[in-house]
Amino acid sequence: MSLRSRVAERADELLAYCKRNGYNSRVALFVDLSLHSGRRRFVVWSFEQQRPILCCPVSHGSGAQRSHVRSRYAEVSNEDGSHLSSIGRALVAERYEGSYGVAYRLDGLDETNSNLRSRCVVLHGWKYTTSFPIYPLATVGSWGCPVLSTPMMRRVDEILKNESNVVLLSFV
Repeated sequence: MSLRSRVAERADELLAYCKRNGYNSRVALFVDLSLHSGRRRFVVWSFEQQRPILCCPVSHGSGAQRSHVRSRYAEVSNEDGSHLSSIGRALVAERYEGSYGVAYRLDGLDETNSNLRSRCVVLHGWKYTTSFPIYPLATVGSWGCPVLSTPMMRRVDEILKNESNVVLLSFV
């Protein structure tokens, strides 16, 4: 099944959730952590157009024992100190300038990612993450953050600056 169809499969359910809870019903972000990290698996989805408006690779958490190693497939956890990515819905919260440039804090909306803010898991860019698929090679790992390439983060930032209450759904 393609990334587009895997996201489309979840988009209607997420749109209903967003409408029920007062979140953005124009765009959402998706991360398919079941895919190899060297593939496109981050999607900016237009609910209005019912299609992706941006797709690119995204890094995932590489675990506490392996700082920034190239990591092919994600393991998930909500535990502090795990340095693994979490699954579930998260609110893309405030924008700030951090050590990696523009970043967005994430607030977990589900039990599976309720510790995102306390774990300092944020959406950010990094010069060592690729903009284009490099499969079968893997992207560099993170400490649990969804990490885009710096150019892709700039594009996502341009979208997010014009939106509010955007939800990011990470799934396996």
